[in-house]
Amino acid sequence: MSDPDSEFRDAQTALLERFAPETRVRRIGWSGGSTQVLELGEGEPLLLAHGGGDGAYEWVPVMAALAERHRVLAVDRPGHGLADPFDYRGVDLLAHARTFLGDIFDALELDSSFVVANSIGGLWAAAFALASPDRVRRLVVAGIPPGLTREAPLPLRVLGAPVVGRPIGRLLLGRPSREGNRKFWGQVLVAHPERLADELLDADVAHTRRNVASVLGLVRSVVGIGGVRKEVLLGEGWHSFEVPTLFVNGERDAFLTTRVADELRAAAAANRLIEVRSIPDAGHLPWLDTPEAFAAELERFLAG
Repeated sequence: MSDPDSEFRDAQTALLERFAPETRVRRIGWSGGSTQVLELGEGEPLLLAHGGGDGAYEWVPVMAALAERHRVLAVDRPGHGLADPFDYRGVDLLAHARTFLGDIFDALELDSSFVVANSIGGLWAAAFALASPDRVRRLVVAGIPPGLTREAPLPLRVLGAPVVGRPIGRLLLGRPSREGNRKFWGQVLVAHPERLADELLDADVAHTRRNVASVLGLVRSVVGIGGVRKEVLLGEGWHSFEVPTLFVNGERDAFLTTRVADELRAAAAANRLIEVRSIPDAGHLPWLDTPEAFAAELERFLAG
């Protein structure tokens, strides 16, 4: 079998050839190492930050549509995709998020940019937007991010449990397969796993093999057996954005509980810059279930 880097690179190449063959792939540095950026299109920059457990590859099926109007930049967060491995133990995650995204903006020579972020990437982007509102032109949080409340799905709480979480995680993720990952995505990430491209799932399998240690470390840093850890909660920060912000989630998002919906409504009521929209028949990664509806919501909001 090929080494993990080569296996993932081959799977990513096949995914790009199917959905976005003109994509440029390059490496950039940040203060904690190096990472990969997928770049497509010209025009106003649009930075994409992926969710937890995935990589920039999760955006590939929608990149061509977004690149019709933007210079799309999908970056691998540390320990994901083809980024350098990263040990999340003892890391102040919100400070890390601000440092990482600030470094990425600098490396890409972006004074400011639109930002679209999913799940944990949404928490990263929110922390950065609160600290550097002048650099984020508009923020789209696609898929419910952690940290709105302490609620988290049971599978994540199990993976975050002390002592048993890591061995359970290695048992569950140690032998990934296309159909096994399709089943998991259907349980947590998408409403229609049958629509997922084989190339996307193959990239996810290769990503899991390469990055299992970093992914499990991140999960344990965000979630414990009691839910989202208190130290990653933004609290009233969710209400105080100085950046126009759209929360767009699938109505079938596994992370969308009644308490989370109430918090989103409270944030929108407290801040006229915050908008909340839902997409029917879509899950936690809404662009994979209903790409046309997602792209339309995105472009409507980014156009102001």
